[in-house]
Amino acid sequence: PGLQARLLEVFASQIAGGKRYDLAALARRTAHATYHQPHTVDAAVGLAFAMDLTPLVADPGLSPSEFTQAHIARFTDDVAGRIKRWS
Repeated sequence: PGLQARLLEVFASQIAGGKRYDLAALARRTAHATYHQPHTVDAAVGLAFAMDLTPLVADPGLSPSEFTQAHIARFTDDVAGRIKRWS
């Protein structure tokens, strides 16, 4: 198996109970790669999305709630702008 599969084996106790987190995690990454650019051939075998939490570490006064709400607001504005351009 590839490196990703071997790393997921660390969670063997969760997999042993019958929940196939290992397969689900790899399948999700494959799906992200496919849906990321739906009109072109996949450039990647798998994609994992992440969020940079450095601002929370760098600024102890920044609340996780405010940080998250700001991201949601930017996402909302982005979606609204894209819809407006297509309508």
